[in-house]
Amino acid sequence: KELDSAADSLHDSRLAASVPFAAQMEELIHSLELPYAVFEVALSDVPVSASGKDGVAFRFSSTGKNAVDIAKCASGGELSRIMLALKAMRARFANMPTMIFDEIDTGVSGSVADKMGSMICKMGEKMQVFAITHLPQVAAKGSAHYIVSKEMDSATSKATTRIERLDGDSRILEVARMLSGSSLTDAAIANAKSLLSI
Repeated sequence: KELDSAADSLHDSRLAASVPFAAQMEELIHSLELPYAVFEVALSDVPVSASGKDGVAFRFSSTGKNAVDIAKCASGGELSRIMLALKAMRARFANMPTMIFDEIDTGVSGSVADKMGSMICKMGEKMQVFAITHLPQVAAKGSAHYIVSKEMDSATSKATTRIERLDGDSRILEVARMLSGSSLTDAAIANAKSLLSI
């Protein structure tokens, strides 16, 4: 009886939270250049367990029609945006001291990457955020920059990972390298300065 009562109470809480949660998720997803996207929370009955008696699924449609299970319809870029929106929601309410993003911007570029970088920075106002990225639009928004490299010792066949803080010109040159590849151009350096607001 106690288990059923607790499961019923949890179900009621989930049901009450599902609509406002989905609405806030939609708002965040829309801000990441998916203006017609629909995000829904679907509850289903499952055998009672330590997690209650609900199965919880997230449903999504980028076109605003026929939302289905995210795993069945979302592209890589859409999944990246949805995941960032979920993390932003979690950061708002979970009081976490640190969050680490490992290429959460996979599958996006251009203005979407810029908006994702801005969302990550906003999260950084309330917590410490580490973002591992290959996108200059995201990297340029950071307040501290580090480059991680791996070196292989041919004699021992061991790999050594190094991390180095970038300051001043080294920041500019690394963002320029992200923009243009191995050969740095004056245009890439100027663009890097612009991205870094220098």
